[in-house]
Amino acid sequence: MWDVIITTGTVYSHSLSPNRTLAGLAIRGDGSYLVDTSQSNSFEHKDFIIVQSGQGAEVAIQAKNQELRIFLIEIPTEVDYPLYRKPR
Repeated sequence: MWDVIITTGTVYSHSLSPNRTLAGLAIRGDGSYLVDTSQSNSFEHKDFIIVQSGQGAEVAIQAKNQELRIFLIEIPTEVDYPLYRKPR
């Protein structure tokens, strides 16, 4: 888990490992994120973002207009725990 503060005009980069999910919650400020070379996605204060990675990815997060504070957590996309192996 990371508590990240991004000043206006700077970019925070996060390398997402294969088969991982990155979740983020914007605590203060607005921003945008870009996964690899895909289209930029905007988010606002109190928004929750999720990025999933099959083969791994580079996630770039940028502040808009003011400092951005975002909590990030990286978790496995799928787990191999008996409790989670339920029929669908």
